[in-house]
Amino acid sequence: MVLLPIKCPVCNGTDVTKHGNTSNGKQRFIGKDQTCEGKTFIQDYSDKGRLPETKHQIIEMTLNGSGIRDTARVLGISPVTVINELKKRFLFKANNNKIKTLPIVAHFARTI
Repeated sequence: MVLLPIKCPVCNGTDVTKHGNTSNGKQRFIGKDQTCEGKTFIQDYSDKGRLPETKHQIIEMTLNGSGIRDTARVLGISPVTVINELKKRFLFKANNNKIKTLPIVAHFARTI
């Protein structure tokens, strides 16, 4: 039997503890380091759209001009997942039709 260390995606530390189960029975973990700020994570995600790498790729592809359906097709996820992630990252003002960006998106826009 081989024991693999579980790494926290927030602090990259191996000092983690079990923190209950999800609704579909997967083990939830939490990092003990102060930088983790109480964020829980799962070791194996069943949905591709929930992976942090996929969320990062959605933002990058959007900033490079890819459409919603194109992004969903390339990443193998639902277009609804792409739209929901973009809604989380951008704040839309319906009355002025202007887009305010969150700091993470502003950072990506400066690097391009």
